[in-house]
Amino acid sequence: MEQKIELYLKQYPIFEFLKETDSFIVGGTIRSLILDENIEDIDILTFNDIDEVSKQIAKITKGTIVKLDESTIRVVSNINYDVSSPRGSNIFEDLNKRDFTFNAIAYDVKNRLIIDPLFGINDLKNGIIRMCYNLAFQDDPIRMLRAIRFLSTYNFKIEMNTYNQILKDSYLIKKSASERIHYELIKMFSSPNPYKTFKFLIDLNLAFQIFPELEDLKKPLEHLEQNILEHTLRVIEFLDFYLKYLNMSPFHYYIHRFKILNENSNKAILIIAGIFHDIAKPKTYSYENNQVHFYGHDVEGSKMFREIGRRLSFSRNEIKIISNLILNHMHPHYLSAPETTRKAINRFLNRLGDWAFPLVLMAFCDALATKLSHYGVSGHLKLARIMEDLLVEREKEANKPPKLITGYDIMERGIEPSPIYKKILQEIEDLRAEGIIKTREEALKYLDKIIEKYKKVNQ
Repeated sequence: MEQKIELYLKQYPIFEFLKETDSFIVGGTIRSLILDENIEDIDILTFNDIDEVSKQIAKITKGTIVKLDESTIRVVSNINYDVSSPRGSNIFEDLNKRDFTFNAIAYDVKNRLIIDPLFGINDLKNGIIRMCYNLAFQDDPIRMLRAIRFLSTYNFKIEMNTYNQILKDSYLIKKSASERIHYELIKMFSSPNPYKTFKFLIDLNLAFQIFPELEDLKKPLEHLEQNILEHTLRVIEFLDFYLKYLNMSPFHYYIHRFKILNENSNKAILIIAGIFHDIAKPKTYSYENNQVHFYGHDVEGSKMFREIGRRLSFSRNEIKIISNLILNHMHPHYLSAPETTRKAINRFLNRLGDWAFPLVLMAFCDALATKLSHYGVSGHLKLARIMEDLLVEREKEANKPPKLITGYDIMERGIEPSPIYKKILQEIEDLRAEGIIKTREEALKYLDKIIEKYKKVNQ
């Protein structure tokens, strides 16, 4: 392993310099090297002066220095170098105070040795998330969300003592800065397993600490077989599945309409919209004429998310998109009815833009997750087909070359507006299609001849 790390470091000009210092390569860099992942930055822990080490790295790499906080300096170059000072008087004290054992591995550059006091390499190879010490989450509660992110990203398992400690300390997450919580949420729901992420957030009580609004979804509602939270979990489970296998799903014909989801953060936005699409149902519940109703839950839910988004430092754009998806999430159900007009579907496309097809997919999953409603999903697939037809028509129209002449050119020649305009314009387009005319000047010459022809016919 030492040879692998040294071979990697040798490609960077800072390697020879670091050999002359008391510095270590640590954290995510070592983890990524062991897992054969792409490395976006190099984490350096130094027992020398971090200002001096950073200046020297910046000089060697022609990089720019950015101070992240009191103990960490980033040198921005072709790769980022994060230089930090230790937590403790020696490398062992520092590693023992890190979050998880697989992040508590260091490479001693000077002595060319791996230091792994908590057997992190073994945990990494076995896919185990294990806290370094019992106060790990009290010292930094955001580590609980990082545990779930690692679980979801790498498909790891949380060791039992760590699991129980997160459950015990879950209330502490509210003390973390909203910006840090938001960052982790987007990262987690951008992972390959968003359903697993959401399930563990619920099981570990973190979801209800971050989003207290979800508590009401657990409550049973009269005349409903499942509570809203159970339904929401099913929606996210289906959405996770279809996002993974979109190219083999009934939506594979329209996969080019899902380009917005090529960006992982947008997948997270769709998942979050799915989590909150029914957030207002408990508030809007009613039972009339032997039927359950949730009148206006889409409008109310959209308002509720705007408050949630602001509280958790979502960007304005994220809040706008998610609240709009929640506001419109019932429309694909309405539009899947047989009597729906193309005009109504066209308006839906205009309102949602690039998010139209992802929202139909979410509604499809919503229908699948609703008991006794599986018959309804065929309507969503028909809706997708009509949407595709409308978009193809738009694209054909947009790709048409501009007309060589217009009705104004005919009017200037003294012809009163009448149905003959359409015939004249079509004749010009036919000549263009045949390659007889190519320019406006040629079209105007033929226009005079065509008008003369029609005048003679009508004399």
